[in-house]
Amino acid sequence: MSLSSKLFYQNNGYVIFKKVYTKTKCDEIKKIILSICDNKFSQMLNVHREDFLIAQNLDKINSIKNLARQTDEINNLKKISKYFLNISKDKKFVKKLNFLYDKEVVGLQSQILIKKPGSLFGKQSYNPHQDNSYTKNKKGLYFTTHLYLEKATKKNGTLFLYPRTHKLGLLKFNSKKSFDNSKKAGNKIDIKEIEKKYEKIYLNVEPGDFVVLHGHCIHGSSVNTSKTLSRIVYTTCCIPKGEKFLSGRNARREIFSLKK
Repeated sequence: MSLSSKLFYQNNGYVIFKKVYTKTKCDEIKKIILSICDNKFSQMLNVHREDFLIAQNLDKINSIKNLARQTDEINNLKKISKYFLNISKDKKFVKKLNFLYDKEVVGLQSQILIKKPGSLFGKQSYNPHQDNSYTKNKKGLYFTTHLYLEKATKKNGTLFLYPRTHKLGLLKFNSKKSFDNSKKAGNKIDIKEIEKKYEKIYLNVEPGDFVVLHGHCIHGSSVNTSKTLSRIVYTTCCIPKGEKFLSGRNARREIFSLKK
């Protein structure tokens, strides 16, 4: 952590902390993710919560005919939810977040996003959008974090963003389904005028890189056009403690402490 990182974040609306996790740790997380995702490599929501993780694995649970083995699988999923909760609570991340905001930060939501080459969700793109269009925190203090588990470039669907657009506040948008939308997700912003004034950049990141993104920074992602490189990201959505937010119909965001 450094003052320069905080100033960069305040000025640009994003910051990358390099190699917060080792590649070995990233491979461990990836292995667990691939054990719980479906064959479409769909997005997974709130994997830090037992109820959500079990609900998203009901087909797998119901395919097991032996009751004892079903119970074992449910207990395994409970352990995995705690595993992801502990990642979100890792001091390596949380100290950085509290430093950026000069106050205690809490979690609201987690998500796993997978872009596997040739898969249904590998062909997904995200419209240019602002994350706070979902939570509508009036102070614009909602933000997201992205732990990259694999190398990501423009070719395999990394984030693109428009630095400094977080200073524009919450802009008008066209509502668009995001969760379980395999095509073009994200509350779409008209960026014709934005692109005249703000540069569009693509984030080139390595396994273990940790990206913090302001809730008003306009961003999106493109289709994974690589035939060999996948892109897996673990996301935690956060807000300073005491701030108001919308829960959301599908996300059902609720506060969880990031203290260990």
